[in-house]
Parts: sequence; structure tokens; C-alpha cells
Amino acid sequence: MAEATDVVLVGGGIMSATLGVLLKELEPSWEITLIERLEDVALESSNAWNNAGTGHSALCELNYAPLGADGVINPARALNIAEQFHVSRQFWATLVAEGKLEDIPSSMPCRICLW
Repeated sequence: MAEATDVVLVGGGIMSATLGVLLKELEPSWEITLIERLEDVALESSNAWNNAGTGHSALCELNYAPLGADGVINPARALNIAEQFHVSRQFWATLVAEGKLEDIPSSMPCRICLW
């Protein structure tokens, strides 16, 4: 017989992990089920060797600040993503301070060179 659950999260990456923690903080009584088809979590996009979906400020990738038809770079999207990522980092730091998450290793700096 199937067990009752309030929320089903599909995929064991950073997005499901973060959403699961947020939901548990808001509704501690909820039963949350995470489904992952691979043998462990964070093996695809959230894996450190794959850069799809991993956390970064969006200032490291120029495709977030496209060159307009007028030749001017529009940084609005990159800045919006950077602000959202900063909020995520604050949330994760709060979880570390509360002992709900192990200390996060320092991040690697990112540099952009244009010529």
C-alpha cells in the first residue's frame, strides 16, 4: 500500500533540496517524498563538475547580459539573477548558523576577461 505524502519532489538536485527545506521550515508536519532515478542525489546538473543549474551569481556568464541590436550590453537579467542567488546564499547561511546544514565551503572566485 502506498504511503501518504503531502509533497513529491522529483529530482535530487539543489532545487528540490532547497524547496524541500523551505517547505519543511514552513510546514514541519508535512511528509515530503523525494524521487531520484540515479543512485545518489546531485549527480547530474547539481554535480560540481557540471555547471548546469549550479549556483552562481550570473555575473560569470556573459549570456546573461546579452548584446542588444544597438550594440549596448543590457545587464538587467544578470543583475536580477545575482540578487536572487544572493538571497539563496543568505538562506543557506541561516541554515548553517542554525545547525541544519553543514558549513559550506568557500566558493571559487569567477573572473570575466573581455578583449
